[in-house]
Amino acid sequence: MNRLAISFSGGRSSAVMLKTCLERFASSHEILITFCNTGCEHEDTLRFVNDVDKRWAAGRVEWIEAVINGPGVGPTARRVTYETASRNGEPFEAFIAKHGIPCRTHPQCTSRLKEEPMLWWRKQHGWNPGTYDTAIGIRADEVDRMSAKAKEKRLIYPLVRDGWTKDSVRSYMQQFDWDLRLPSEAYGNCKWCWKKSDRKLMTLAIEDVSVFDFPREMERKYPESGRKFFRGRRTVGDIVAAANSMQFTHYRDSLLAVDELDVGGGCGESCEIGAD
Repeated sequence: MNRLAISFSGGRSSAVMLKTCLERFASSHEILITFCNTGCEHEDTLRFVNDVDKRWAAGRVEWIEAVINGPGVGPTARRVTYETASRNGEPFEAFIAKHGIPCRTHPQCTSRLKEEPMLWWRKQHGWNPGTYDTAIGIRADEVDRMSAKAKEKRLIYPLVRDGWTKDSVRSYMQQFDWDLRLPSEAYGNCKWCWKKSDRKLMTLAIEDVSVFDFPREMERKYPESGRKFFRGRRTVGDIVAAANSMQFTHYRDSLLAVDELDVGGGCGESCEIGAD
C-alpha cells in the first residue's frame, strides 16, 4: 500500500490539509500523522491540535518532541501527549544548549526541532526516506513557500492543488466552535519566532510581553555564540524598546503588508517543514 506522512503544524491551514488527506487517501494509503511540539507553542495551539485529533483524526495524531543528543548524534524524538507536552520551551532550550541561538544566519531550529525528529520517528515505524510522500499545509496563495526540492523529497501540497487560500481556510474553520482561538496570527507558533515581521514582534511586545520570557532567558543563559535572535542582531530588549518608543500600526490578521515592518520569513499561524 502507498504511504502518506501528514506533517501537522498545529495551524488552521494544516488542519484543513489533514482533513483533506484523510478524506482523499484513507482507503488507498497507510497514513502516519505527526505533530512536533517545541515547547514554545501557544497554549491554544496545543488545545486546537488536540481537538483536531479527536474530531477529525480519531486519535491518530502522534505527538512528539525532539530529543537533542550529544556531539555527533542527530536529534531523535520521544512521544508525548496533549497533557504531557512541554510548555516551557524544554526541547527548544536543549537545542540552543547544543547548537546556540538560532537566527537568520543559523536557521536550524525548524530542521533540528521538527524535520529531523519527524524523519527519525517515521523510521521507527519502518518508514525509510523515499518510501512515502509527505503532505504539507502550504496554501495556494503562498506557493512561493513551496520547496524547490519537493519532487526529490516527495513533498505534496494538497491545499495548493485544491486552491485553498488564507481567506477560504479561515471562512471554513469559523463554522466550528473549537476553531483556533489565538488573539491573532502574530501569536502563531512559535510565539516569539525570530522569523516574524517586526510588526508582529512589536505588537506582541505591547500586547503580551511575557511571550518573550523564553528567548530573553535564553539570551541570558547562552551568550557564548554571540548571536542575537532577531534580524539586525537585535535582542529581546531591542524589540521591546522599539515597540515602546515608536508609533506603529499594530498587527491584525486583516492588515496587508504596508512597509519594511512587514518583512518576515513567512511565519504566520504555523511553521511548515516543507517551506523554503
